[in-house]
Amino acid sequence: MSTTKDNETAKTTTTTTTTTTAEAASAPPTTHQLITEGSITMLYPQSENSVFYNPVQIQNRDLSILMIGMYAQRRVEKRWEQRRRKEVRRELIEANARTATTGETMTKEERKERNARLEKEIEERVRNDKASVDFVALTKQSAQNDAADESSIPGLTVLDALAASGLRSLRYWKEVPGVRTVVVNDLDPVAIELAQQNVLRNGLVDSLVPADTPQNNTADMHDDKQPSSLRRPKGIVLQVGDAAHEMYLSRLPPDSYPSQRSVAQRLQKPQYDVIDLDPYGSASPFLDAAIQAVVSGGMLAITCTDMAALGGSHPETCYGRYASFPVQRAGYLQELALRILLYQLSVVAGRYGRSIRPVLSVGMAFYCRVFVEVYDDKAGVNNLSLMHGHLFQSTQCSSFHVTPIGTNELGNHQLDPEKYPNPSNRKLSNVYKNGRGPCDLGEPVCRETGASYKIGGPLWIGPLHDFDVVNDAIARLEAAQNNEGVEPSGASPVFPLHTATTLHGLLVSVSEELPDVPLFHTLTALCSAVNSCTIPMLSFRAALVNAGYRVSAYHKEPQAVKTDAPNHVVWDVVRAWCKDHPPNIRKESKRHKKGEEPGSNAPPNQPHLDIATKILSNEMKTEVDFTIPKGFGVKRKARRYAGNPEAHWGPKKAASGKNKRKLVDDHEADR
Repeated sequence: MSTTKDNETAKTTTTTTTTTTAEAASAPPTTHQLITEGSITMLYPQSENSVFYNPVQIQNRDLSILMIGMYAQRRVEKRWEQRRRKEVRRELIEANARTATTGETMTKEERKERNARLEKEIEERVRNDKASVDFVALTKQSAQNDAADESSIPGLTVLDALAASGLRSLRYWKEVPGVRTVVVNDLDPVAIELAQQNVLRNGLVDSLVPADTPQNNTADMHDDKQPSSLRRPKGIVLQVGDAAHEMYLSRLPPDSYPSQRSVAQRLQKPQYDVIDLDPYGSASPFLDAAIQAVVSGGMLAITCTDMAALGGSHPETCYGRYASFPVQRAGYLQELALRILLYQLSVVAGRYGRSIRPVLSVGMAFYCRVFVEVYDDKAGVNNLSLMHGHLFQSTQCSSFHVTPIGTNELGNHQLDPEKYPNPSNRKLSNVYKNGRGPCDLGEPVCRETGASYKIGGPLWIGPLHDFDVVNDAIARLEAAQNNEGVEPSGASPVFPLHTATTLHGLLVSVSEELPDVPLFHTLTALCSAVNSCTIPMLSFRAALVNAGYRVSAYHKEPQAVKTDAPNHVVWDVVRAWCKDHPPNIRKESKRHKKGEEPGSNAPPNQPHLDIATKILSNEMKTEVDFTIPKGFGVKRKARRYAGNPEAHWGPKKAASGKNKRKLVDDHEADR
């Protein structure tokens, strides 16, 4: 996709410019506008056909800075623990060897007990040592560490693969602690020229590194005594190039031996710690390259704005891009979109022996955004069928079933011991078997309406978030709120976030979601199906809790009812409400009475029951109590479900090529 011409252009755009910092900081020309976001001031063309600025995406960038900043600290902590654990283990083994009696023999049970004591002592010492380490300072210091020095922890290398003007990239450089290298990549030379002007405008010219700077290589290409250490130069790299090509050039694992490489492979670059994909539309074309180009334990931050496909308006397009079929006009379409994207990500990762761990998956405005960590994990790949499922949606009501593609007693127990316990303490089977559909659940057709199911998916049915990370993010935002927007300890966020209040509300809503329940009902759809007035949300949730089930909201849909209650229990609550609050009787058309309504299974000229009558005529099997328990529904104070960010908000028109060069020429003329 990327050509030699692109590589030559990359060299051209990163050569020294004659523009001075003073000139760059001068008043903007009439064809451009000057904006300030976070710590960065940027210059943008005012034409809609060029590289554009969308203020709706501020929340996206603020959230990315927060999540990547937290990831940088977790990464430092994890690497410190790994190194310290090795050191302690070595010390204890050497100490035991000095005190061991010559010729002493141990039984298998004694060796097992000794090893258990060793592991326990290692964990205790590492935990005690960790308490005295300032990881905030260590994270900041990592940006200055020599990447070739194995005794230190190097900072993050970040790729903004579709950078446009570089606003996101420059904010990462200035606002994320521990960033050592940021690669600003875009296929459009005009975008990179604009990014270079903005680098100068923000006084970051000393941080610029030419794109053709050779990688540091501390090992001889024919010396196999130690793996080659490829390192990226420290600073900001501006380059014109195809995003997928850049990532494929970075897919070689950094620990491969030099003699194992061909001449072409020696041109490969090291993998990235963080890759950000924020395309105009679908990220699907870049997923294969991104999965390979990120280090094991690295993070992918991915945006998809093709909600018309993911949301079900164009299911054929969604299947072509993500190999998954959405359900049209479903109330849970926002969550289904996230789960389809994660499904595709996990499948691509599995091809290369890797698994994904979602850290945060959210729907915002007109797009979805996911943050996932990628690991080399063969066991995780084997368990992938347990994380994928099919969706069976009733064709006449909002009842649905989500069933896993595969089952495995041992795998399920290891993933979630509470949901899949082993009360008999028998040896669990490690055999993977085919999952079962609604027929095996006793519902070959919809229990409420007798209608058939339509099949959606496959989709990701595993967790959407890491709740420890989410709660940590909430705590940081709350601490920053009382400290002029900056985290008091010096951790991320280190610069006030414009949308901090909105992000806090979003993350609080996420923290309240049930972690193991895919998809949800909407209260309006449930009530509309039976022509009832809308049940108060608090009363509806209280009824489910009183019946012994769990229930929560969903961060993108105020009317969501996410619950582990079966469909018939949910409908029993609706039926109980309708007994005390009789619904309106919908007037039937003549065609409907004759059974001629589309979708009717009744014989010609034979009347049939409407959907509301079918649902309400079913026998109730649940004792429903609408009493609201004391303290139920008390929530943490937060701004949930924020309104539209601005008037006439939404995705802007994609930049077109015919006017881009003219805008740059006009800018040069004004200067």
